[in-house]
Amino acid sequence: MNKIKISAVAYTNTKPFIYGISHSDVINKIDLSLDIPSECAAKLINEQVDIGLIPVAAIPFVPNANIIADYCIGSVGAVNSVFIFSNVPVSDIKTLRLDSHSRTSNNLAKVLLKFYWNKEVEFTTDTNAATDAIVLIGDRTFGKKDTYPFAYDMGEEWMRFTGLPFVYAAWVANKSIDQSFIDEFNTALAM
Repeated sequence: MNKIKISAVAYTNTKPFIYGISHSDVINKIDLSLDIPSECAAKLINEQVDIGLIPVAAIPFVPNANIIADYCIGSVGAVNSVFIFSNVPVSDIKTLRLDSHSRTSNNLAKVLLKFYWNKEVEFTTDTNAATDAIVLIGDRTFGKKDTYPFAYDMGEEWMRFTGLPFVYAAWVANKSIDQSFIDEFNTALAM
């Protein structure tokens, strides 16, 4: 039997999932790689893997996309790993550097700035550009709150804006996966 290829996010917030996978029989049925979110998406889109924990903004680009798990990376309010860090109050942000690791968080920042804070902002991906603020996700946010005068947790801001939780990443397959494996995979994720 061919092993199912899976790409999971290599951030601290996925450790419970990786623990469950590693401590179940699922680990013997898969080839697991740990990647940054944008690489998880690229691998799934390019059919280098069968399942990926990918940013939700990438789902429309996945051929035959199918959410296969009951679990995700999401938050009801503050997430503490998806931020806009700024040198100025949000009302004064004119330029924002987007994070190359995730489409979802960049899109969330754009939505919050335009529709919640009513701001027209210039966006860049140039890491050398001087900007008022940056989007930063994952483990790279740890310890950054003290580095910037303003830190906006996007999960918390989304909740204030909409009253709704937010899903950042979901387990998505790009092909039909046997239901017995999906059931076993969900059991592993729940460990």
